[in-house]
Amino acid sequence: MSSSRLIFTTTSVAEWDKKIAAGLRQTCKRLSGIHEDFRTHSIYAKFDEIFAGGITFEQRGNILWLDALWVEPNFRNHGTGKQLMEKVIQFSVQNNVKEIQLNTYFPDAHAFFLVQGFEDVAVIPNWKYGLDCYMMRKKICPPKL
Repeated sequence: MSSSRLIFTTTSVAEWDKKIAAGLRQTCKRLSGIHEDFRTHSIYAKFDEIFAGGITFEQRGNILWLDALWVEPNFRNHGTGKQLMEKVIQFSVQNNVKEIQLNTYFPDAHAFFLVQGFEDVAVIPNWKYGLDCYMMRKKICPPKL
């Protein structure tokens, strides 16, 4: 195959996006030895029928990766994020999770997670979007019987 015949485009093609995702997933499985997909979960908060916030996360074995936490601006500073995190902690205990891991770029979120008991594992300055990336974790202790 001659590289001189390659044509480049920025037009998004759903089928190609799926091929990229599948290729990355297969490479991750090969390198990590993990051959089943992560179990993805979401928890939502609503006030009456109004979306207040949500959290998405994946579990693999005893590690939970927090993908996203979002609280609508009108519901911030009222305990919504804290309550969503409490639901994730409850899920973690029930499912034998030993550690929650995440990364965040946002200073307010970083401060929030510190208050929630997370610790910084690493900080990558000027990472994505020109923002510092905070890699964080929280150990989950099983309940005392």
